[in-house]
Amino acid sequence: MRRACAAVGFDFDHTLGFDNGLERRAFYVLAEELGRPIPDDRVRRAELELLLTAFRAGEISLADMLARFAAGIGLPAVDPDDWRARCYALVDSLVRPVPGARDAIAALRRRGIPVAVLTNGWSPLQQMKIARALGRGTIETILVSDELGVAKPAAAAFDALVAALGAARHEIWYVGDNARADVGGALAAGLQAVWFDAEGQAYPSDLPAPTLAIDDLRELEACIENTLAP
Repeated sequence: MRRACAAVGFDFDHTLGFDNGLERRAFYVLAEELGRPIPDDRVRRAELELLLTAFRAGEISLADMLARFAAGIGLPAVDPDDWRARCYALVDSLVRPVPGARDAIAALRRRGIPVAVLTNGWSPLQQMKIARALGRGTIETILVSDELGVAKPAAAAFDALVAALGAARHEIWYVGDNARADVGGALAAGLQAVWFDAEGQAYPSDLPAPTLAIDDLRELEACIENTLAP
């Protein structure tokens, strides 16, 4: 049952912003600078995405990820600060807002609805990406998994969001594009879950249905208004 909305939490990547493979591209830049260029083909992209996915989910550390990357290009080690620096340098050129993201945030702010971001990833890169996509200071509360010490879909990540927003959990809407990490995680933690499906994906049959599904973030205000109508 859809309940009135007291606050909204958002995922970031592919929900509010696109980074166009920023972290993966940082690997290519760094390998080139180290004299070990790597091909930008399907196999290599898949390998790097597997590493990044495990890192973002907290399954491996940054050091482990970079050690595996270094071994793959025939080097004994890669300095984590070098890779981070390449990521930071790509933010301005690669990060863009999802269409409708700024409008949706502005509409919620006009209504006085508290907004926060809960995102898997690492700091300060996620904060930099959010500032680039939405404007610095637009989102005051940003929770990043590496600082929380837990990643979505773990309930503890959503517990941190509830505490930050200061609203009853059943009146918090969480908006995200990932059916398992965002929708499944939010529902299991007792939040309302809004599935942002901009690509017409099939929803996993083994997950509980989202509270609401939208394909344009600008739909969010009308959906919230409908829950508040007498």
